[in-house]
Amino acid sequence: MVYSVLFVAIMFNFEGESYTVIDGIYWVISTITTVGYGDIYFTSLPGKVFSVVVMLSGVLYFFGFFVPYAIIPWAEQRFRLVLPTEIKNLRDHFIICGYNRFTKEFCKILEEFGVSYVVVERDQERVGEAMDEGVRCVYSDGSLESFRKNGVEQCNALIIGWENLEDIIDTLLTLRKYGARKYVIYGDHTYTRYLLYAGATKVFLPKSLIASSTARMILQEVQIGRMREILGDIHTIEIVLPKNVPVSEFEARGVRVVAACRMGNLEFNPGKDRILEKGCVALVAGKKDSLEEIIHEGSHIRLR
Repeated sequence: MVYSVLFVAIMFNFEGESYTVIDGIYWVISTITTVGYGDIYFTSLPGKVFSVVVMLSGVLYFFGFFVPYAIIPWAEQRFRLVLPTEIKNLRDHFIICGYNRFTKEFCKILEEFGVSYVVVERDQERVGEAMDEGVRCVYSDGSLESFRKNGVEQCNALIIGWENLEDIIDTLLTLRKYGARKYVIYGDHTYTRYLLYAGATKVFLPKSLIASSTARMILQEVQIGRMREILGDIHTIEIVLPKNVPVSEFEARGVRVVAACRMGNLEFNPGKDRILEKGCVALVAGKKDSLEEIIHEGSHIRLR
């Protein structure tokens, strides 16, 4: 409106033309949007200077206000709508919080072991990056509902690798009532005690541990599949082997190897002479006492 009034005044005093405020509004809008039909224009120096000011104001308004406060938020909202927020039917899996250099390597190790996982990430760009690299990643706001959508009730463990300490503590407190083990990866050892109080099972320092060793350490502690009763006293359970083990060793202790999987290769009823490699996920069946005798030692799954 101010520009419209100035337009009328400059036209009358320097151009000798008489225009209304409505004409001024029309000229300002066509100029500030850089349309410029050319039917109304200044020929005097003050008028040309005023025209330049109005055009520059339009450019500054568009790129300084309209784009960052209207276009970009709208585009981000649209982009968020196409990002996945959940992966359905997950069970006996790992939930990894945060996609960064450390957890990226961690995902590779889990894939090597044939272990199911999902990465939840707050940053949209990182979600896109992870998806481009073939990682099972979803966009999450860190809420309890987001974790429920991705099977927190059925997961074996959570790897909490947020870079922000407040986000780590918030996640621990949010999921405190869930029994899954919660492993935290955080670089400052001074907060270890507080993270344990908040509900962390263990805290790892990425500076002193490489991802592969941390992954193997966790996989040795977590039951890939909880023991399930299938018939009478016969139970099944999935385990990650911490060393090479011949199938005959299982059978000698009254346990049958139903299937074995390594790096995505599934093998049913492996022969007695078959040696299962370290890192192999084995589905074994037997009496509960027999299974506990060979694979359970404290909270660690390992062959005695």
